[in-house]
Order: sequence, then C-alpha cells, then structure tokens
Amino acid sequence: RAMTHISRSLKCVSQNPILLEVGRKAIEDTLVQLRDGRISFPTRGNGLVIREKDGTRSPIIRLGSEDALRIGLRAIAEYIEQKNNERSTT
Repeated sequence: RAMTHISRSLKCVSQNPILLEVGRKAIEDTLVQLRDGRISFPTRGNGLVIREKDGTRSPIIRLGSEDALRIGLRAIAEYIEQKNNERSTT
C-alpha cells in the first residue's frame, strides 16, 4: 500500500513542470559548483558533464547519475515541505 502511494507520488512529480524545474535547478547548481571547484570523477564510466564557463564542451564527469537523482529528489521534497509549511502558517 505504501509503495503504491510512493509510485503515484513519483508519477505526479514526473508530470509537474514546477517540481521538475526545482530538481533540475538543484542538479545544475551542483554541477556548476563542482565545475568551478574543479571537482571530477575520472574513474566513473558514465555520469553528468557540464560545459566550461566559456561555453566549450567538457568530457569531464562531474556527477554520477544516482547522485544527481538524489539531489533532485531531495530538492523537490524540500520544496514541497516548504510550500506545505507556508500554507499551514497562513
């Protein structure tokens, strides 16, 4: 029963442009921080990359996919909690 609720919730998130933007922004902000800090994961076979500040392509893996997913989901959960708290105080 709980898994069905989680499944429905995740499907709702996947169709909500506002929540997807919250997750995307959190992932992108993290990628920028890693790039600017020159942090990479050279031993990873796959992951996320980001262009250099000047716009040139970079093959350097900055973040693993599972970490990106975790960051995005956490940001979405925090956003939902914040909105719920705002509603309950008004």
